[in-house]
Amino acid sequence: MQVEFRESLTFQAWIVSSHFGTPVSYRIYLKVLDPGRANWFANKHLGDDAAKVLRRRTFQGVPETDRWDALERYGVQVKSNFQPKKPPPTNTVVDYRRIDKKLAAYYLTKALFEAMMAGKFGDYRNVRESSYVDHLEIDFGGIPCVVSAGRVRGVASKMLIGARRVSTLNSRNQVSFEVNHCAGVVEH
Repeated sequence: MQVEFRESLTFQAWIVSSHFGTPVSYRIYLKVLDPGRANWFANKHLGDDAAKVLRRRTFQGVPETDRWDALERYGVQVKSNFQPKKPPPTNTVVDYRRIDKKLAAYYLTKALFEAMMAGKFGDYRNVRESSYVDHLEIDFGGIPCVVSAGRVRGVASKMLIGARRVSTLNSRNQVSFEVNHCAGVVEH
């Protein structure tokens, strides 16, 4: 397994090369932050404290500077009274203090790869982009690293995400995905 991170203030991609349990090596390109396409997954669900992000996204007990930060960093939309539209009741993050970031990237891309091979993202050889797949389960290898704060609280080893394939699997066994949201933890 080889993991590479490409990051800037406005863009983040993970590139994972692995066999994923098959005889052939694949290279999976995963976009997790792209403000140009309103994709804020990395800011809301990767690395930061879940409760802190929830407070900022809901404007609960935070200073005005954090509210402005939430508009930019988390894509919060506001009503005319400067209160958030449809604030989330819960926020879920992958806590990098509980799992190595490279291992988290591997498990996330592995789940996307397996879902693609199972046909959940449509014809990955001939159709350039798939529709979004909601509630795709990501298992972080049994490591309790998925932390939720708010109405649903706790720690789990699985989360649900929404993603889509944004390229075909090419002749060099490379494919790209875009992750755009989190649907919470999976409790078993």
